[in-house]
Amino acid sequence: MNMLVVGSGGREHAICKALKRSKLLDKLYIASSAVFEEAVDIRYSSYEELARKCKALQIDIVIVGPEAPICDGIADIFRKNKINIIAPTKKWSNLESSKLVAKQLMSHYSINNAPIIKAPTAFPLVLKADGLCGGKGVKIIYSMDELVNQMEKLKEDFPEGAKKIFMEEYLEGEEISLISLWDGKNLLHFPPARDFKRLSLDKNSPNTGGMGSYCPVNLTEVQQDRLDLYKTKLNFMLSDEKADFIGFIYSGLIWAKNDWYVLEYNMRPGDPETQSILNQIDTDFLYILNAAIYQKLNEIKLRLNSGVSATLVVASEGYPENPKDGNMIEYPQDKDIIVHYSGVELKEGTLYSKGGRNLSITTSAGDLDTAFNRLYSYSDKILMDKKYVRRSLPEN
Repeated sequence: MNMLVVGSGGREHAICKALKRSKLLDKLYIASSAVFEEAVDIRYSSYEELARKCKALQIDIVIVGPEAPICDGIADIFRKNKINIIAPTKKWSNLESSKLVAKQLMSHYSINNAPIIKAPTAFPLVLKADGLCGGKGVKIIYSMDELVNQMEKLKEDFPEGAKKIFMEEYLEGEEISLISLWDGKNLLHFPPARDFKRLSLDKNSPNTGGMGSYCPVNLTEVQQDRLDLYKTKLNFMLSDEKADFIGFIYSGLIWAKNDWYVLEYNMRPGDPETQSILNQIDTDFLYILNAAIYQKLNEIKLRLNSGVSATLVVASEGYPENPKDGNMIEYPQDKDIIVHYSGVELKEGTLYSKGGRNLSITTSAGDLDTAFNRLYSYSDKILMDKKYVRRSLPEN
């Protein structure tokens, strides 16, 4: 099979590596300026042009990673051109591009989510931008002054995503990421993962796109039972709404009040959770994607590797607000470490940082501490000026 991956981050690099391991793969292409050695890059000026190139290259399946092309309606264009694409339609991208739309749908199907606050009477509370803000549109607020300042900052930093801003009840507890694949009839759930949004353990540190992750997450019997109930509700919601797309849905969940609450939906696999999850599953990833195209995900039985899979993000100093670009990156080869490219560029054979998160490094081990200690040790060997990694990742 010929495959095309759209996107250029660590998530897409992990997808490319997983596809490259498949016995079903013939040729692999990447629709971006990514410097992944696993794939041949395709440049394009419009999604219509990319669709024409897919037909010429006889692409069997397209899989989309980032939110921008999904919310722009790439799936609608490719479906019109009869190209198999794993990405939600523009209509269903609204679950990610509008948090208020998502909350309305969840409430209709009795899916737990934090109540909206009309007026601030107690702190902390959560301030959210309704639209897309690159994972940085959520602020935990501890005072009225901070509320006013952060509202203005959201509007300034994200003029489109923050056209609507709302407040909701602050929930505190363990968080997990549930990534599921919908084929139009069946929902396949990958093992729960946990990622780390804050830049550091400091409660005042900013939210980021994610500084690390691990998979699977150990749940209590009660947590697992309630998660199974949530899965049933999610499946019913998609079925009852006649969701006519093939694609991923990411449920950001928090354990509060003895139940799971949905913090957010993303209509794509998470980053850096994808890096950990794809390293954890032993089932051929392309086999899974092909089953989704033919609405046969109910026949897939996921095989998992033993132990845990963990990922650490290597970012540029100043991330997420003012990352320092242009730093040369060199990293050693290590059979126990998988290196994924995120914000990087290649100049005359040398790798340089470009963007906030530059690399994500992944490993497998028998336990969480061993895995992260190995990643910390390896990150120390990466030659890169002004790099930053978050320590103490196994804590929320």
